Amino acid sequence: MRIQIQELFWFVSLSLLTGCGGSPNDSYVSDIQTAQLVYGQTAQFTIAGSYLDSGLSVTATGCTGLESTDITSSTNATWSCSVDSIGTGAVNVKVSNTNGDLLLSKSFDIPAPTNPVVLSIKADNLMYSKLALFTMTGYLLDKDFKVTTKNCKGLALVSGGSSTSKSVACNVGAVGTGAISFEAKLADGSTLKSASFDVPNPQVSLVTNLGTLKLELYPVEAPITVSNYLQYVNDKFYENTIIHRIVTNGIYVAQGGWLTPAPAVQPGQRAAIALEVGKGLSNIKGTIAMARSSELNSATSQFFFNLADNTALDTANEGYAVFGKVLSGASLLDALAMVQTSTQYGLSDFPSQSVIVQSVTQTQ
Repeated sequence: MRIQIQELFWFVSLSLLTGCGGSPNDSYVSDIQTAQLVYGQTAQFTIAGSYLDSGLSVTATGCTGLESTDITSSTNATWSCSVDSIGTGAVNVKVSNTNGDLLLSKSFDIPAPTNPVVLSIKADNLMYSKLALFTMTGYLLDKDFKVTTKNCKGLALVSGGSSTSKSVACNVGAVGTGAISFEAKLADGSTLKSASFDVPNPQVSLVTNLGTLKLELYPVEAPITVSNYLQYVNDKFYENTIIHRIVTNGIYVAQGGWLTPAPAVQPGQRAAIALEVGKGLSNIKGTIAMARSSELNSATSQFFFNLADNTALDTANEGYAVFGKVLSGASLLDALAMVQTSTQYGLSDFPSQSVIVQSVTQTQ
């Protein structure tokens, strides 16, 4: 029995000393290889050696987004990155062990491309109904290529571009995950670069002399109504207008978007829009809806806030179109419900206290 124990001890000791994968200090790199390198495309580098599964530190210059692709064995590992440099020795790959000891450094030449290359697409001012700017960076962008977008209208080239940067602009017409798609192609149809961008529901800040409301609008459920309202907002139509009607009997609403403090009708009203109801939105407290006459498709600029649950307005006279809700400032709605009213200027339910809309701004 003693002999068996001693034999087992020596076997375990030998296993611990030799190991299967070695230690970081045992790692050895014999070569770094890659296929043809093309500017603007993803390159894969194959690292050959021994004990490569013990841990490697790989860095690269002239190549972005470096990441480990696979470690197939202790003698083979692959890494990839996107080439963004041109010239002799433009890309340099260094492999070190986890102790920081350099195992191998190798440089690669990158020939200049003959066609446009798009490395990245960046979006600025990405808001529903607003003009968004898309900037492409790359190489030979002063040569001809085609750009297409989805859910972004009026695509136009922005002046002042260069061979390494070019911008286009268009009006954002959708919200949601991946709402806007962008693609750059060569004349033969081959794709240079494509990208998609998320667009959140629009938000608006409505500032009054009594406080501020933050609103979120719903273009998916009420696209015509939201676009109409945002046109007035972005035209500054609602600045220096008043809440001219507060009703707290039967229905509870605060209505505005029509008169100046004079009072006088605010000029600049647009054509009436189609009524959008039955889209799952209800006239509950804290929502904003369009005011209109008894004619269904007569809403223009006037809106109202529901100061209480007015669900009867969902169907009364064929319904009133809800298109957003209050995100913050609900206490202002409660304050509006307490404002005294009377008949003035031939208008009933006219606030005795001036409630002035000082500004309305799209913030998202």
